[in-house]
Amino acid sequence: MKVSRKEQKVTESEAWSVAILPGSGENRSGSEMSFSHLKWFVVVAGIVSSVLLVQLFNLQVVQGARNQSLADGNRIRQNVIRPPRGAIYDSRGELLARNVANFDLVAIAARMPRKAEERQLVYERLSKIVGQPAEEIKRKVEKDGVASPLPALVQESVPRDIALVVEEQKASLPGVDLDTNPIREYLDGGQLAHFLGYTGRVSAEDLEKEKEYRPTDYIGKVGIERAYEKDLRGEAGAEQSEVDATGKPIKVLASKDPVAGNSLKLTVNFGLQKAMSEALARQVSAAGSGRGAAIAMDPRNGQILAAVNYPSYDNNLFAQGIKQDVYQNLLNDQNRPLFNKISGGSYPIGSVIKPFVSAAALQENVINTSTIIKDEGKLVLPNRYDPSIVQEFSSWRPEGLGNVDIYRALAMSSNVFYYTVGGGYQNFQGLGVTRLLDYYKKFGFGSKTGLDIGDETGGFLPSPESKKKSTGENWYVGDTYNLSIGQGNFMASPLQLVSAISSIANGGTLYKPYFVKEVVNEDGQVVRSLEPEVVRSNFINPEHLSTVQKGMREVIVSGTGCCSTNREVPVAVAGKTGTAETSSAGLDGTQRRTKPHAWFEAYAPYENPEIAIVALIEYAGEGSEFALPVVRDSLKWYFTEGKK
Repeated sequence: MKVSRKEQKVTESEAWSVAILPGSGENRSGSEMSFSHLKWFVVVAGIVSSVLLVQLFNLQVVQGARNQSLADGNRIRQNVIRPPRGAIYDSRGELLARNVANFDLVAIAARMPRKAEERQLVYERLSKIVGQPAEEIKRKVEKDGVASPLPALVQESVPRDIALVVEEQKASLPGVDLDTNPIREYLDGGQLAHFLGYTGRVSAEDLEKEKEYRPTDYIGKVGIERAYEKDLRGEAGAEQSEVDATGKPIKVLASKDPVAGNSLKLTVNFGLQKAMSEALARQVSAAGSGRGAAIAMDPRNGQILAAVNYPSYDNNLFAQGIKQDVYQNLLNDQNRPLFNKISGGSYPIGSVIKPFVSAAALQENVINTSTIIKDEGKLVLPNRYDPSIVQEFSSWRPEGLGNVDIYRALAMSSNVFYYTVGGGYQNFQGLGVTRLLDYYKKFGFGSKTGLDIGDETGGFLPSPESKKKSTGENWYVGDTYNLSIGQGNFMASPLQLVSAISSIANGGTLYKPYFVKEVVNEDGQVVRSLEPEVVRSNFINPEHLSTVQKGMREVIVSGTGCCSTNREVPVAVAGKTGTAETSSAGLDGTQRRTKPHAWFEAYAPYENPEIAIVALIEYAGEGSEFALPVVRDSLKWYFTEGKK
């Protein structure tokens, strides 16, 4: 059948329209699906765009300041500039402690690469430079987390050659730096180590108390360095600089200069310190003792003029970071070089206590200058419950000293005289334990002196109460006898004794002892002067003190301290010997008697005292034989060489 051309055209036209028009037949259904996909695409794209816009707004507007700060942190460095620590000088301007150059190798975790593998590469590079295992370095750096902004100490006091290598390789060691951190150098040769003290790295406890310190800082640990830390430290400065991608500074953006720490001028005369140290070493050696102590004070104000512990130690060992084996050797030394015997030691003091008993007895009218007591070499004290049982209290001279007044009692150190004056005997009414203890306390025994750097003991004053508590026993007259001559459990430090004897020398004023005279700034101007502090005064009549002083002068002229001091020292000296019985615990726990401690106390010039001295040689023997020469030689230097 033939189709006309007209029909053919219509048919083709319809076919075409079916093919291209939506909504017609099967092809119409496919078109609808395509449109649906497009619609969902548009919806998803819109959601994504909205999220991106919100996030962009959050980053640029809401968190803009924070992100800018983070970006700046990648190119701006904030560095603390440590202030120079103040120096320490003696009373005449001799330098005793200063700062020396030192570098610490540190790393700041927050400035290191974020990726663990990149950080590990830094640790491995450092390991090759400093010779530490990479894992150990990692532990140090990341102990507070990988985002910690605080410097972690990798190695302290790095040698110059290592410092140069680190500086050369800085581009490959992001977050690693050399921290300029000067350390102390002490120039006293260890002679003042216990009092100068030393500086050391801050501890966790230090950081908890002192918020302005950083983990790599140094701080005063003991002695003057600790007590005057706030004066010596100064105020840290800061520097803000722009750095390049390798961390190398490009330019300084802002800075604040540090304020140097103030320096200290001590009361110590280091020349006297050296002379006293040499004299003490000679006598310790002569006695075969191994240890001793000596201290000098100005009785007019409480200033410490010299303070020697023997043996001592080198405080530079601690300032530089002491090695464990060296520290252990110091701890194991039987002569205890680390122990501060002067202010921390408690010792039986023996007859050097007698001037104070004399002053108390005169003040309480128990005796006067006319009182005579017969010294027959001992006192015999019957048992109160059984008179057939007697206890003897002996004098140092078995045959006795005969009739003695207070001057001869002091000059010849009569035990019998002081047994009687302190505890009473037969018809003689003595001071008794209550009054005796009261005056000891007035002279400063049994309590701390108030030393400006602390680190001291209060000693021990036995009493009826303390005896009852510790032993369950009552107090007897014999206990008072021992207390009257500085024996029994009566303990005191050389510092307490020199403070007390100074109050007799100066006419009755007890001062707080102190080491620091002035605080001065870097220009040498005095920031503040430390003034004398009176603990107690006017508790003994000056007339009675004058009597005691005359008795102490007789010790040097004709008594137990005669006569080398009187010959060799160019001024008049007053003093008192002491020999204190001692005992020590054996391996089985029992108390075994040893050689007595040797003591000597003195002041000079007798007429107008300006120096008081106490010397102790432990387990030596007689005070007149071993301790007296220390005082004599020190006074000789002070009034000859020390006055030039």
